[in-house]
Amino acid sequence: MTTGFTIEITSRHEVWWRYNVICTIGCFDAADRRTGFASESSQVAEVGAQLPKCPKDIDPRRKIRVTTANCASIHGYIYIIPHTLPESRIIEQNQPFEVEIRISYNQKKLRNEKYKINQWGGGSIEIRCNQKGEK
Repeated sequence: MTTGFTIEITSRHEVWWRYNVICTIGCFDAADRRTGFASESSQVAEVGAQLPKCPKDIDPRRKIRVTTANCASIHGYIYIIPHTLPESRIIEQNQPFEVEIRISYNQKKLRNEKYKINQWGGGSIEIRCNQKGEK
């Protein structure tokens, strides 16, 4: 059974819980016509919440996963939006943290990429991938 693309977004950093994540994916056929759409989000808190610690009902190492219908390629965006800013305003104490994005097609691993995310500004990541793992 063909399952399409799966995109997984994770981080091992201790501040990962401070970020809401939105992933939107367009699905395209071999002629580059859009055939579908998939999305997923993980909202921990409203932007500006300034939570003192990770809520008990949130896994601080959560994984966001999006699975598409069968298609030839995908083009999408991942938005990582802070709802709680760092306690310290000293840049050296709040270095960018790493987010890992894994893309597979029909359960076959295609790509595994890491991105640095600014603790104050969050990040926007564009992803493109075909069934061979090419952009």
